[in-house]
Amino acid sequence: MDQKTQYGILLSTDNVVYQSGKIITIKLKVFNYSAETINFYFNSSQRYDFIIENDEGNEIWCWSEGRIFAQMLGEEILGPSNPEVIYTAEYKGKLSPGYYKVTGIFVAQEKPMSGSIVIEVK
Repeated sequence: MDQKTQYGILLSTDNVVYQSGKIITIKLKVFNYSAETINFYFNSSQRYDFIIENDEGNEIWCWSEGRIFAQMLGEEILGPSNPEVIYTAEYKGKLSPGYYKVTGIFVAQEKPMSGSIVIEVK
C-alpha cells in the first residue's frame, strides 16, 4: 500500500448479536498510519454520524437527528504524532428482532468516508 493512502476508518460495535432493548455501543476510528500529516476540514462542528437501518433499508435511528452543530469551519489533523481519533455513540432504543445495518460516517469536506456492518437483534 502506498504510504499516502494508509488512512481510513474502522467501524465496530461492542457485539455482533444483541438482545432486544440492549444498548448498542458504536465506535468509528479514523486513522492515518502514514508518515505524512493529513488535514481533514469540516463545515461545522459535526465530525461524524451514525445510522441504523433495518433489513428493508429504512432508517431506524440517526445519531445527528435533532442535534445542533455550531456553524463554524473546523479541522482534524492526523499524522505520526496523533495517528487516530475515535468517535463513540450509544443507541439506547429497542429494536425488533432481525438484522440491521449500522453505518458510520466521517463527514470531512474533501475526504468523507463511511463504512457499514450488520448486526443481529434477537
